[in-house]
Amino acid sequence: MGFPDDLLGQAEHLAKLDRKRPKQASLRRAISAAYYALFHRLISEASWLPVKDYQVASCIARAPSHAKMNEVSKLFANGKLPKAFGSVASRFPVKSELKQVAQAFVDLQQARHDADYDLAKNFRRGETIAFVERVRQAFRDWDAVRKERVASIYLACLLIGKDLDRGR
Repeated sequence: MGFPDDLLGQAEHLAKLDRKRPKQASLRRAISAAYYALFHRLISEASWLPVKDYQVASCIARAPSHAKMNEVSKLFANGKLPKAFGSVASRFPVKSELKQVAQAFVDLQQARHDADYDLAKNFRRGETIAFVERVRQAFRDWDAVRKERVASIYLACLLIGKDLDRGR
């Protein structure tokens, strides 16, 4: 499985490296590590939903698409379940902590894309540390809701991804 806490620690370390003039490489890698910390935290838990076998769960963890996870997270961040849930969606309101986790995923994925591919953008230490703290808060928010049924629905949707928002 992933190493979310180690990745988050690495992100914090890189964000604070180079005391006087932080290198863009350090800040960019910090943002990427922060995103992957959240990604692996969610995927690690999602991959255990269908099976409780480490080797099988490890295979499942490789299946989700980052783009589809983003689409699902946007729905949950807006307090919505995919259309496939139809009339039962009202039985599973999306709690604010879960909305925050989903929005953090969306925002951090965009930041990671910027950090990895937008060479014209310059990152500052403060904003990089804010991204790292955003993931740390997302971990706390996740811990607050992870036992809720709607959190399990979110995880399942992250695994399934495609075509969930098509009407039936």
